[in-house]
Amino acid sequence: MNNLFSNLLAMSIAGSVVVGLMLLLRPVTAKIFPAKWQYGIGKMAIAFFLLPVSLIVQKVSFILPQTITPSHPSKTPPMAIPETLRPNGFMDTVNTLMEKHLPAAMEKHLSLEVMGAVLLIWFVGAMVFAGWHFYCFRRFSKQLLENSISIPEDTTAALLSSLKAALGVHGDVKLMRNHKITSPMLVGLRRPMILLPASNISEMDLKLVLTHELMHLKQKDLWVKVLALIGGMLHWFNPFVHILRKDVSIWGELSCDEALASEMSHEERTHYGKAILNTLDNHSGMNTAFYSPLCESKKHIKRRLIRMLNVKKTKKSITVLAVAAILAIGGTGLALAASSTGNDIDNVINVSVDKQNDSNIDGKYMWPVTEYNHISAAYGSSMHPIKKEMVFHNGIDIPAPEDTPVLAADKGTVVEIGYNETDGNYVILNHGDDIQTFYSQLFGFAEGLAEEDTVQQGDVIGYIGKTGEATGNHLHFSLIIDGEYVDPASVFPSEDLEDSCNKD
Repeated sequence: MNNLFSNLLAMSIAGSVVVGLMLLLRPVTAKIFPAKWQYGIGKMAIAFFLLPVSLIVQKVSFILPQTITPSHPSKTPPMAIPETLRPNGFMDTVNTLMEKHLPAAMEKHLSLEVMGAVLLIWFVGAMVFAGWHFYCFRRFSKQLLENSISIPEDTTAALLSSLKAALGVHGDVKLMRNHKITSPMLVGLRRPMILLPASNISEMDLKLVLTHELMHLKQKDLWVKVLALIGGMLHWFNPFVHILRKDVSIWGELSCDEALASEMSHEERTHYGKAILNTLDNHSGMNTAFYSPLCESKKHIKRRLIRMLNVKKTKKSITVLAVAAILAIGGTGLALAASSTGNDIDNVINVSVDKQNDSNIDGKYMWPVTEYNHISAAYGSSMHPIKKEMVFHNGIDIPAPEDTPVLAADKGTVVEIGYNETDGNYVILNHGDDIQTFYSQLFGFAEGLAEEDTVQQGDVIGYIGKTGEATGNHLHFSLIIDGEYVDPASVFPSEDLEDSCNKD
């Protein structure tokens, strides 16, 4: 349950940061950036609210220099953050909060019962949000069906067909007339439909109206609204996601106007503006999440007309600046997301060189595989032998024949014994002072070994194998101090190590 809530919280925080930066920069960007770039930032923010962070990180992990490793031992590909995308003061503060204080506080203060109650509240809220909007959608659909009639195959249908071809819009688009609406609108995701009001529209206005709605269809604006609505359901408790829903609706209209006006003369733009004014939307009670009108409200009409009348070709310098702004905002969100979640946000940790240097445990441990001191894979970034991609290796691999005994590196207590697909059979020993050792890829365990057993240094705890993701028999050995992985090779006497180890 902690994992589910933590990942949801990480997505919500990352999305909120992107929206916050977007709004913070809006007074400047709204004056110099085209509407489509503002709309693009909004769509990027929706992605941060919807996509699990682990999927984002897996796509970029091979180029990222700083690794973040989950505390449960495994060889999962690491996550990292490009240094150029990390605003030092702000991100360091947030990282400290997300990596240490938040997980620790959740683990310390939130019992399973409390976490269960929190998840229940979230689930009920999400269901109420989804139920209300489903009800609104059903009512909206019923109103349309009861009051819409098909437009016969006349000049209007022919005009629609020619405009579709001109804009490169494929697929069927139904044309209907509805006497309950005052402004044209586009509805339907899989079966799009353009609804026209019952009042007569001049031929010139009709062409502009149909072109506008087809541009919405081409830009997939209804899909954007639905995705924003899903984000609102998942993060109903977050005001930023509701601000975002309104924002993408506004900039979706502005980007549509911009795309059309860029090909118009000033006279045509003036006529287009008059067409918008003639069809101001008055759909009281209708949820605009389900349709795209020609004009949504009077509130933003002045800005919309001014931007539309003054559309200019975007300069290369502005394009470069807009791309840089999007990368900076997206990079900040990605950096925060990567720092606040891995396979489990509660277990996010950073590799700390200072801890292994100050551990004062050099020479304390016994080499875990007698007579086999070659290291086939060192601690650090390396090419995964199976996945063929750069990953962070959180321990060392010691090859040896199958069934070779594996020894406890020091006296300790068995805190976990088990199996997973990546590590195969594994054992975790706790040695006190927040120090643990991890042994995986085991062929089997020592007879009678169980959790909470105490073992002495040199006791057999298992046998070499390749039960997880492995190309050969070996022991994967990791050392964890204060919840952070350190290089195990650094704490063994140099005579225990073979010079030919594969170190980067």
